[in-house]
Amino acid sequence: MEGESTLGREEVMALIASQLVAYGYTDVGQEVAARAELPETGESSSRLEELVALGLRSEEQGARQNDADTRAGSEGGIDLSGEGHSLAQVPQYSVWYKTKHKGAATAAAFSSDGRYIATGSADASLKLIEVDRVRSPAAGSARREDKPVIRTLYHHDAEVTGLAFHPNGLVLASCSADRSIKLFDLSVAYGKHSFQSFRDNYAYRSIAFHPSGDYLVAGGDSCEVRLYNVRTGKAYLLGAGDSPDLACHSAAVTRVCYSTDGALIASASGDGAIKLWSGVSGKCMRTIDRAHAAKPVTGVVFSRCSKYVLSTGLDSHVRLWDVASGNLVQTYEGAALDSPGPQAVFSYDDALVMVPDCRSNKIVSWDTVTGTLVARNADHKQQITWITASPMMSALMTCSVDECVRFWCSDNA
Repeated sequence: MEGESTLGREEVMALIASQLVAYGYTDVGQEVAARAELPETGESSSRLEELVALGLRSEEQGARQNDADTRAGSEGGIDLSGEGHSLAQVPQYSVWYKTKHKGAATAAAFSSDGRYIATGSADASLKLIEVDRVRSPAAGSARREDKPVIRTLYHHDAEVTGLAFHPNGLVLASCSADRSIKLFDLSVAYGKHSFQSFRDNYAYRSIAFHPSGDYLVAGGDSCEVRLYNVRTGKAYLLGAGDSPDLACHSAAVTRVCYSTDGALIASASGDGAIKLWSGVSGKCMRTIDRAHAAKPVTGVVFSRCSKYVLSTGLDSHVRLWDVASGNLVQTYEGAALDSPGPQAVFSYDDALVMVPDCRSNKIVSWDTVTGTLVARNADHKQQITWITASPMMSALMTCSVDECVRFWCSDNA
């Protein structure tokens, strides 16, 4: 809209001139620079193209998010009062797409707009999948040029253990047992290697971006939670300066995540505790000890409203915690969770809690509010190692030791 631009006329004209040079129209670019009375540097830059792509993607993401919020209910959040509550309807999932790595599939993540899925493997590779190219089985096979896997990325030396998309959708972060975090620029055509990396003395197991994209939180085989400034590469330790009882975990960190507003960071650990950290100061705000009867906590994720934290533990329970009080508000039982891999997740609208059963290899679903077990579906022949839910519709991505990743979707999605 007029008057809302953050760029001045000279900056915009400089971007146009540089982009024309980048496209090979050097004479035209120099002519534009001359007429606009810009320095005739003849610089070649695709910054304008990147900014336009980012703006269009942000606009589309906003439209998709509004649509998702409408379907999820304008009131939003989880209402635990139970007043007038009806059990959540479980979608009838079917496999819309399956692809294979050369080793066990170990991690998956959706972009925040739901357009892309990244998957990782024990073979150290990553795949990038465009959701819009995935077709319903009823629509028949896709043309070769419409195949969903649009990129395969390499740069790790060991198993990929975690993935996270930058909020702008143009950067993918991956962490690995090779003790590194890699950042891949997805806007670069045919790029297969990372442009930035962070290293530690311990294997990383989990990463998450701050909603602004400026920071990346990471946890792994160390008992410390690290925060990286993405722009400068500088690393910080959460809880630095806190008293010993509030500082780091006493065992490896299994999972980290940000709240939707970035105000809090949650971490889970093999020490049986969940910690909530300030997303601003990095100080520990609350510790929930013995969250799963002193068994290791293998997963933690915030609800969309950030009022609750969902945890997974090796006591074969999934639990819902009130962030403000630290109190347990719901327990979900009926799934065997004796493997440290998969964690429970919310459906896109927080109506369901879902987790892979380590023995039956099915996805177990509960009504979030009542804790009622409502379905066992999405059968796999071998153990499921990871599950992640689309942020925009009734769809899932699962990984398995059979080397396959599967996109599950409801016909009504």
